[in-house]
Parts: sequence; C-alpha cells; structure tokens
Amino acid sequence: MLVTGGTGFLGAHLVRRLLTEGFRVHLLCRSQSDFWRINDVLPLCERHLGTLEDATRLREIVTATVPEFVYHLASATVVAGSSAATERLVMANLAGTVNLIDACETVDYRGLVLAGDSFEYAASQAPLNESDCARPGNLHGITKLGATLYAQAAAAARSKAIITLRLFSTYGPLDNPKRLIPRVIAGALAGTPLTLSRPDIVRDWVYVDDVVSLFIEAGHQAGRLRGQIFNAGSGVATDLGAIVATILRLTGSKAKPEWGVFPAPEHDQYPWVADPRRTFATFSWRPETDLEAGLNATIDAYRGVSQH
Repeated sequence: MLVTGGTGFLGAHLVRRLLTEGFRVHLLCRSQSDFWRINDVLPLCERHLGTLEDATRLREIVTATVPEFVYHLASATVVAGSSAATERLVMANLAGTVNLIDACETVDYRGLVLAGDSFEYAASQAPLNESDCARPGNLHGITKLGATLYAQAAAAARSKAIITLRLFSTYGPLDNPKRLIPRVIAGALAGTPLTLSRPDIVRDWVYVDDVVSLFIEAGHQAGRLRGQIFNAGSGVATDLGAIVATILRLTGSKAKPEWGVFPAPEHDQYPWVADPRRTFATFSWRPETDLEAGLNATIDAYRGVSQH
C-alpha cells in the first residue's frame, strides 16, 4: 500500500486501519511532514522522502515499492474557510495528482483511489449527485476537479483502476484543531465562549472511520469501476446549531455559543449535502456511525489527548 497524505487527518486514520488489517504501508513524506497523528504507529510504516511535485522522485518511490493499492489523500485543503495559496493549490492538488498517476503508469496496481471534494460541484440547494454540473466556485474546487478529470482520462486511455471519492464533511479524532468540531469541543471542555458564524449552515457530516471503510472497499472495487466518481457522503443534512447543541449536551458544558461573531464564507449559503444513492447502489458500504456516537467518540478522544 502506498499512501499520500498519511500524516493528515483522514490519512492517519486510513494508515492505522491498514496496519491493523496487516497491510504493509508505505508513506510518501515531505521533509517537513508533522507525524503527530501517527507517531505511535510510525515504526510500523515504511517512509519515503519525496513530494508530489517531484515527478522523478515519485517514479523512484513507485518503482521501489510496487504498490498493489495507492491511496492519494494528500492535498492543499480549505481550513476554517481559508484555502492555501494559489501555487500550493495548483501544485499539490492538480500537478501532484498528475505526477502520481503518471509515476504509477508502469505498475499493475489493483486500485488507485483519489480523495476528491464536494467543492468540485456547482453550489446547489439540492443534494449533490455525481451527474450534477461540476462548476466549482473557488480555486480549491477547480484544482480538485482538474485532478478528477485527469484521473478519469488516464483510467479510460490506459485502462487503469482509478476512481475518485468526493469527500463531504468528514469529522472525528485527530482533525485539524482549527476546524469547527474540534474548536467547539475544545471550547465546550474549557467552558469558554464559542465564537461562531451562523447556526443554519448545513453540512453532510460523516465520521472518519466510516470514510476509511469506503476508501478500502473502493480500492478493491476500482478495477471494475475505473474512471468513475462516487460521493463519500451520508445524505443526512445537519446544521451547525444542532452540532453545537449536541456537543454541549454530551460534554455537559455551560459554554455559551456566540453566533454571528464573524461572517460565514460565501459557500456556506449552500448546504453541500451528498446524494449517496449511486454510492449505496455500487458498494456494500453504509455510514455506520450516527452523529451522536461520532461526536461522543471525538469528545472522548479529545479528553484523552488533553489529559497528557
């Protein structure tokens, strides 16, 4: 197994699952990679120093590892409404994906799974379907869509087992502390005021362990699904008001939500909820963790971290 983005939020959970299931895990790591999420399992992984931007080094790593499965999770993402700089978005999300797919050209892998993004779609008030218009409204979405389109073209032209899973709002332990759920949990446990934008913002929240299960199943099914795109979402719409209220109830916190402290990004005018019917019809996968159970697990993990 070759994993890019293995030190990130979703990647760390995928790496742990793969190790638990007895797989040999190879990690593509930058010189500045921060291993805090996987320090305890790092000795069980094989690290390879390189970047997605370095096509020559990528080919060397792929040639040396000959991966059966490739999970491409590395990307420049949006955190707390802010995205990375233009050059970073283009190089990491688009050029890096092109380089990785090309580097794997000579390997007879069984599955290469890309982490796409719901922001590849045009904004809509309705649940987002894979056949809907792909007209992203920001550079993050544009670069992710470019990567998806290249993957589709490579799968078709080269008969390669490449598929894309478009992520919605993945949450759980080890997430970036700047993201909404970790911030609210931290504030709730500390009893400090919770500064927020609007309670009516809607998202499709999926617990990280469930998303990992879909990635693993998708890898094994990629050969028959080459070039296809699937939503990694539940289809369940939940607003931020409900998220905050649930966290406060589960923690027993008296922290006060302060709504309207800062404006919401423009994309928060839309719900960004998946239509999961195509995914459900294709895979045995279903999200198994309801919101309360997922938030409880995240709170418990956060308490465990905060006690060290």
